[in-house]
Amino acid sequence: MNRHFEERYRETFALPEDALQERKSGTMRIATFQFNWVFGEADGYEYMEFYRFHRFGDEHARIWEDGTVEQLDTLETMYAYNPEIPGDEERKREESAQRYESLLEELLDAGLLEEVPGHTAVNTFLVLREDEE
Repeated sequence: MNRHFEERYRETFALPEDALQERKSGTMRIATFQFNWVFGEADGYEYMEFYRFHRFGDEHARIWEDGTVEQLDTLETMYAYNPEIPGDEERKREESAQRYESLLEELLDAGLLEEVPGHTAVNTFLVLREDEE
């Protein structure tokens, strides 16, 4: 797991050695990146799951002990709709908000929301707020 992680992020991130050895979850901020990680086990195999927050795009993945990388969903604030279809914008907005809220709950349950950057907090408010009309 660590070899793949280091190869991928050698210029940016390095997990603390004690976190790797003791399989301790954690968080770190480097420049404009917020990086949260947890260790876990599924079906007898260890993994490290991480969520990297950045205002230009997040990354969420699980690195299995054999080095396999499983890309996972990220919090998306944008959606597309067809303005020529009546009600499409509202339907797509609602679908997007539901996906966002569901993933937010999954990340919270996994322990990946220990710390979040300000832009994510603001985006979460904007996506999940009820329109006051």
